[in-house]
Amino acid sequence: MSVTLRDARRSDEDQRWIQAVYPEYLEELTDVMHLGTGVFPVLGEHGERHAELLARWFRDDRSHPLLILDSGRACGFALVSRPLIVSPAKGAFEFRMAEFFIRDSFRRRGVGRAAASLIFSRFAGRWEVSEATANVRAVGFWRQTVMAYTRGRYDERVRDGEVRQTFISSNAPTLGRG
Repeated sequence: MSVTLRDARRSDEDQRWIQAVYPEYLEELTDVMHLGTGVFPVLGEHGERHAELLARWFRDDRSHPLLILDSGRACGFALVSRPLIVSPAKGAFEFRMAEFFIRDSFRRRGVGRAAASLIFSRFAGRWEVSEATANVRAVGFWRQTVMAYTRGRYDERVRDGEVRQTFISSNAPTLGRG
């Protein structure tokens, strides 16, 4: 396993791959949430509006769409977002894991955890990762991943139907170090 990241804004092919896989991601969220994702409509509910959403990913300078590769093969995507204004308030985040998806055939092999570690280290600063409490698999994945990356130095709160992990990352990857 050799996990790498690529800025998806730099390649039309990467953008097309994400656009092709995005419905798979929405379908999975719909299955998990049983009533839609809350943030995104149930797949197909409003026609092909997800194309508009994805187009914003690639032109908004606060969005960082990333293609996740395993041994050179596209296997997932992530969207790191930054707030419009970074608040000086304690606990305010600079980066948020807005979207994260690994295709099923690449899961349970450490690809997602390795990709998350690379992402956290690439964007050093104050982070927020949130999951819907109903998405039990995502909550477990992010708890384990953030715990390993930060060596337990993070804060977690459950509020408004979401689990939120906040922490500070650096440019030095810590995942896998003893």
